[in-house]
Amino acid sequence: MDKFPQLEKKELPPPFSWKKAIGVGVVVMGMAVGTGEIILWPHLVAKHGLGILWLALLGISSQYFINKEVARHTLATGESFFTTSARILKWSAPFWFLSVIILYIWPGWASALGTILKELFGVGTYYLWSLVVLGLVLLITFVGRVAYNVLEKTLKIIVPVFILMLVSISFLNLNGSIIKEALKGLFDFGNIPGGIDINVLLGAIVFTGAGGMLNLCVSLWYRDKQLGMCAHTGRITNPISGKSEAVAATGHTFEPTPHNLERWKGWMRYVKIDQGIIFWLVGLITLFLLVVNAYAVLSPHGVVPEGFQLAIVQARIFGERWGSFGFDLFLVMTFLMLFSVMWTVIDALTRMVSDILYTNSHTGPFAKYLPEFKKVSLGSFYYIVITLVVILGAVLIPLKQPLVFLVLSGVLGGLSMALYTPLLIYMNNTRLPKEIRPSWSTNLAMAAISLFYIYFAIRIIVSYFSV
Repeated sequence: MDKFPQLEKKELPPPFSWKKAIGVGVVVMGMAVGTGEIILWPHLVAKHGLGILWLALLGISSQYFINKEVARHTLATGESFFTTSARILKWSAPFWFLSVIILYIWPGWASALGTILKELFGVGTYYLWSLVVLGLVLLITFVGRVAYNVLEKTLKIIVPVFILMLVSISFLNLNGSIIKEALKGLFDFGNIPGGIDINVLLGAIVFTGAGGMLNLCVSLWYRDKQLGMCAHTGRITNPISGKSEAVAATGHTFEPTPHNLERWKGWMRYVKIDQGIIFWLVGLITLFLLVVNAYAVLSPHGVVPEGFQLAIVQARIFGERWGSFGFDLFLVMTFLMLFSVMWTVIDALTRMVSDILYTNSHTGPFAKYLPEFKKVSLGSFYYIVITLVVILGAVLIPLKQPLVFLVLSGVLGGLSMALYTPLLIYMNNTRLPKEIRPSWSTNLAMAAISLFYIYFAIRIIVSYFSV
């Protein structure tokens, strides 16, 4: 079949209770405390002060809108973003497939975690500890029956624990004057210090939250959580310990009757709570505390470390103040944060690759080229791919990320957002029933976000490739 089939009409299920519905926001939160929160923003405020925090507020707010709109489409259709985009642009499927591999295959998080554990325990090598954390991801993943349930339940423990540790550190480290200065910077709109590296600043804004293609995995997590029309799709189950579920390659739609529209309001209310309170509000508080703690620790010493050395340097300064307790507390907190990031990134990479292969081997213009893949279930795809990702990560750690791939991943991250934000606007305003399309205010916000990412993509391409 050269074309994707039309969406089959089915009943929109009633909304879950809020306790059962909330969860994807926790997963995105676990993924969000990464490059921007732990590296880029602490580096920038240590160098330029807290007056630029308003840009972090804009960054995480923009990702709230993106996540909400990705969720809107998936809950309305049961389809992933990648499937619907392939309906519109034939070659988007191989583009997304190659992009996600280039962006997320390099095991930088595992290397950072290995370095932290070596520092924490004082024995072994960073490579040995990196292998341990990669193996731990694989072990936890294969324990459960449903891949998403294992991820969500584990992160519902890890995320509150590291937030509690961050609050404890903040209580020891911060005072009223620093918090007041930071709150002022959070709303000091228009303040951009002279001499700041605009490319680094733009990168920090883009990667406040998830960033790159990671926001698109929201559609796959909501699908496995079976919200909205995703209840008709099926889940990724463990082929070893779980009962296999049939997963539809394409989605379903519903009639916009008054009864269904009332149910739809309930589903979108849960999305707004999940993404608005769990991801946006808790994520903003976490970002705020991480950055302000970094500023309070680093500024008096005049230190502006690079990369993951930020965490190590901060831990050592905490150790000088509160001894081994302060040192260990900070490193354990950072480990939990980065482990949640690494696991969710590996899971997102695996889900996106598996979804694109599974869907396009069953239907659409590329199905005729992938007949052997049609025999593989989505669950088997997932568990095979995540095993290969972990093994390849173990092999790549000692090689470091070559500069050409580092540059390419940076360009692709910005370019992917510049491409998928306007595509998302188009999808939700043309492919969904009029009654459930975004409001004018949401469209206005998404249009502004699209323009920013397009500007970012053009700027980094010119910056990296200009002679």
